[in-house]
Amino acid sequence: MSPFFSIVVPTLNEEKFLPRLLTDLTRQKEKDFEIIVADGFSEDGTKDCVNPFRSKFKINFVQTRLKNVAAQRNYGSSLSQGRYLVFIDADARIGPSFLKKIRKAIDRNKGLLFVPYFSPDKQDNQYKPLFDLVNVLVELSQNLPKRFSLGGTIIIEKNFFNLIGGFNEELFMSEDHELVQRAGQWGVKSKFIKGTKVSFSLRRLKKEGQIKFFYKYFVVAARRLFFNEEIKNKIIEYQMGGQFYDQVKNKQKKEEFFNHYLNQIKDLFKKILAS
Repeated sequence: MSPFFSIVVPTLNEEKFLPRLLTDLTRQKEKDFEIIVADGFSEDGTKDCVNPFRSKFKINFVQTRLKNVAAQRNYGSSLSQGRYLVFIDADARIGPSFLKKIRKAIDRNKGLLFVPYFSPDKQDNQYKPLFDLVNVLVELSQNLPKRFSLGGTIIIEKNFFNLIGGFNEELFMSEDHELVQRAGQWGVKSKFIKGTKVSFSLRRLKKEGQIKFFYKYFVVAARRLFFNEEIKNKIIEYQMGGQFYDQVKNKQKKEEFFNHYLNQIKDLFKKILAS
């Protein structure tokens, strides 16, 4: 019998974070699911950390040469058997009622596309007001011409996902936003499950620093909002994988980063005002 959920997790060098997510999945109150780890041929122990969980639930570890999060998600979904696909990143954390609440929302609303609310890890609780604001803005965007998502966690009915062509593998990033946007063109609006939250890792922010981190998301959002542009080219540095960015080692480098990104933000505002 096919499971209700197929959980697709794209990975690349995630030996540190993947076991935490898999441990969260062992604690789920809803048990009707399978897991597909779609790996981009990691060079660390990602494959090995799946083995201790094989006796706990149905888990399939597959690999693809395409080290692209959209391609890995699509490949994982092509091997799935569930009715609903749950895409979630390897560095996310979820509570024991995560899948149970999603299933209740699906049964109650009969929807095709769902998005949980995002929250920071407990140790990063100082960012909670910012996350609350982003959650509200993304939810409001579902009624606007340009729609946004909330990162790598999306729940979507499998037949509908296949009908609209899955994730766009040609994009450099923001494939999740584009999927939600395309779903809207089919008349399907994301439904937010406020009682279901995913903890969002801030490892990029901690490695890159606040200025660089928020600049990148500002640029992506601005291009989508003001220039109606999906991100096909490498307009910013954005690594996928568990490997972290190098730390900024001294004050001079921090100041150089600040001036560099401040000037780019100014140039972008000039383009917006001129358009």
